[in-house]
Amino acid sequence: MPTQGYGLFVTEPNAYKSLECNICGSQCLVERNLPAKSGFIAAMGRMDKPRDEFSCSNLEEEWHKQAVSLVMEIEKTPSKRIGQLMQQDLEDLLQKNNIH
Repeated sequence: MPTQGYGLFVTEPNAYKSLECNICGSQCLVERNLPAKSGFIAAMGRMDKPRDEFSCSNLEEEWHKQAVSLVMEIEKTPSKRIGQLMQQDLEDLLQKNNIH
């Protein structure tokens, strides 16, 4: 399941004309003025108001899911050296898939 903030963004209607994926840099697809959802989970996910959803066109690709995992791990690791190694893995993965 895609994770908000990693190639998937929920914004207020018409807040952005377009967005690029923060994982791979590809242009995001947009669905505008989606209806509000109700309930606690919707409120936590900021979906209790009309919204726009931007999603990376590569979001369902296996390599993109791997890239998201690497980015999340880079953000979590307390080790600068391990983070640098994972960053290199991320760059290699993106390059292999003709991104960047």
